[in-house]
Amino acid sequence: MQETDEKIKEKLIDFEKRIGQGKIPYLIHLSGGNEDQLIEIFKEIEEGDYIFSTHRSHYHYLLAGGSEEELEKKILEGNSMFVFDKKLNFLSSSIVAGTPSIAAGVAWALKRKGNKNKVWCFVGDGAEDEGNFCEAVRYVDGWDLPCIFVIEDNDRSVNTPKKERYGKGKINWPECVRRYIYTPTYPHAGTGKQIKNFKPAKIEQEATKDLESIENNDLINLTQKIIYKDALKQTMETLAQDPRTIFVGYNIKYGSASGTLKDVPEDKRLETPLAENLMTGLAMGMSLEGYKPILFFERQDFILCAMDAIINHLDKIKRLSKGQYQFPVIIRAVVGAKKPIYPGITHTQDFTKVFRELLSFPVYEPKTSSDVLSSYKKAFSSNSPSMIVEKVELYGES
Repeated sequence: MQETDEKIKEKLIDFEKRIGQGKIPYLIHLSGGNEDQLIEIFKEIEEGDYIFSTHRSHYHYLLAGGSEEELEKKILEGNSMFVFDKKLNFLSSSIVAGTPSIAAGVAWALKRKGNKNKVWCFVGDGAEDEGNFCEAVRYVDGWDLPCIFVIEDNDRSVNTPKKERYGKGKINWPECVRRYIYTPTYPHAGTGKQIKNFKPAKIEQEATKDLESIENNDLINLTQKIIYKDALKQTMETLAQDPRTIFVGYNIKYGSASGTLKDVPEDKRLETPLAENLMTGLAMGMSLEGYKPILFFERQDFILCAMDAIINHLDKIKRLSKGQYQFPVIIRAVVGAKKPIYPGITHTQDFTKVFRELLSFPVYEPKTSSDVLSSYKKAFSSNSPSMIVEKVELYGES
């Protein structure tokens, strides 16, 4: 017999009440006060739909079909803010507005495949303060993607109401954005008891450098001595033959990524807005649906605008989800040349050493044509993300 709404509501409240009474030495954010609204929303969510949740994910997970036992285990392991379940297409993030661009990427992939499922992305009203959310909403609306953003509005970002953050704070979003307003049952972080008794706890393994080296891949072969730029062009054309490959970024359809994508079919090139964080999220979301995105940044300098997505999600998803999810995205990171025309300091910076320190995945720096082919062999064969640094000053070298 199907449970009544009242019974479901009772179970949700009882679970959070029980969890909230414990002295758990981890930061947890309890749901509460929004039971009725969420029960109605989840009636629309179908099997196979993606659900992106927030740091306050307990109700979402239970209503998606997750078990109380599994959720309690995750909470006791310190993963209240990091709930993942690949069987349910369920992902979460503790970063405000960290998931909308990834959700947009999944929605793009579903639409391209003709898949009838949708993406549901839950965010708090604080996400409206973030440019990342605006970029994703505009993109989903502009391309009519199967993605619905649900703003769970309790009028507080931690403890600050919207009026204190943005004056009258009213925004008119398109139809892909829904909102419900509720009064939360609990303070921002749990019941307050957890904070008082909080002890630093190691809840995840340290990152280990992913130094995969796959030498026996015959995907790309150097048949003759060619210059660095031609090696890039040949490599991109070869990779484009794989049905999973999709090239993502701006200046790749009309500028052809400095000519290196000139002979790659246009339907394999996704021209994006000038929004680096959105670009990265789109690539990550596409990879969840089996694509192998090659994300092009025409200047390394501009990658700084995408570091939230790269550091907090691209580099962390494997560890946070305990291996359930990975983003096999290849980043083409171009370092601008200072000659023959000096474009200025914000177009020629080289952050390769910094990226190697910050990221756990490989950062390749090919210096010859042969290195270009070898780097892309390793990167494309891996199921992990990677970055390949290209220097414009080498384009004419062999």
